Amino acid sequence: MLKRLTYGLLVGSLLVTSVSQAQSIEGYQACNVDLHNELHLDGKAVQIIDANGHKAIIEPNKGLSINGKSIELSAKQQQQLEHYRQQLNESIPKIREVGQSGVALANEVLDDVSAKFNNTHAFNNVRTSISDYYAKLEKRYYHDGEWVLKPNAFSNMHDNWQKDFADARRVFNSEFFASAFVVLQEKFASEDGVNFTELQKQLGELKVSIQKKLKEHSPEITEKAQNYCDSMDKLAKEEKTLVESIPQLKNYQLFEI
Repeated sequence: MLKRLTYGLLVGSLLVTSVSQAQSIEGYQACNVDLHNELHLDGKAVQIIDANGHKAIIEPNKGLSINGKSIELSAKQQQQLEHYRQQLNESIPKIREVGQSGVALANEVLDDVSAKFNNTHAFNNVRTSISDYYAKLEKRYYHDGEWVLKPNAFSNMHDNWQKDFADARRVFNSEFFASAFVVLQEKFASEDGVNFTELQKQLGELKVSIQKKLKEHSPEITEKAQNYCDSMDKLAKEEKTLVESIPQLKNYQLFEI
């Protein structure tokens, strides 16, 4: 569920893992959390919509309203609610950081490869593909300054991630190796033609180099993904306590564990 969401963003961003075949995340434990209702976050307010279209809105300094009716709360309940509102707006969007870390690592690998080829522009097309791919993923759930996640969002994302990653892998492999081939072809060209033996050797060494780079740095991103997963588990437990304190929120509980 949540593991699939985080895994999807991670591997989706780490397009170069298709080269290294590093498609698994060792040591990454699953979180059995998913969404029960629709969630809207804009960085301040929290809006939860149930299956019938009824809304619970939590706003800073205004407390809780359900279907337009303000709910009277004690000081303790208000404090719990405010913390929950802050945690939702802070914790949910951190999935973006995991994805951005993957993009940064992909570009770092491309920087190293470009430096070896002494050609800083050799892989600009690949960089663009990485950026476009990540933007495409993010746009599904974040637009106009608001995060919007539907019920069962985490589990439903799985099929999308699989398809998207397969598509991205094909594009990346094609563009990356096409660019590498052109650069190496120029490097080993002579009056007698291209030295294909040396070209093949260099491509092999390039693949090994990328595998090593990703193996060294992927654990850092894995840790971020796991931390995100753990934070969702904690948030789900906090919500359970909040609903016990404010029964009016029972039908607007977000997390299923």
